[in-house]
Amino acid sequence: MNKNFIVVDDDSVNNLICRKVIKLVFPEADVLTFTNPEKALLFIKSIYTYSPGKTTIVLLDINMPILSGWDFLEEFEGFDTDVKERLKIYMLSSSTDQLDKDRANENKNVRGYIEKPLSKDSIAKIVF
Repeated sequence: MNKNFIVVDDDSVNNLICRKVIKLVFPEADVLTFTNPEKALLFIKSIYTYSPGKTTIVLLDINMPILSGWDFLEEFEGFDTDVKERLKIYMLSSSTDQLDKDRANENKNVRGYIEKPLSKDSIAKIVF
């Protein structure tokens, strides 16, 4: 089974690191990266509304200009249930603030919280 990932982070260097780490653990994985969270939301809405059965892990940064990870989650909440069920969102952040971790854990659309930088161990623990 092919693994699908979407990384949403305004830092293109972090996106490159994520792609490399994911490919080390899952060499066959499809990894899409977005530096613009609005474009990521448009992509998800357009693709996942019409492609049944495709499960994808989303690694979402918290602190981004214009649209934060929290804003992204607010928009995502309005998506069809079928789309939300196929996207497993993990917050990926350099924040060590317990309030951010608590907020992520309290959000029903978030599966977990991963501290940057992404490691082979943290990506290997993610369950599809």
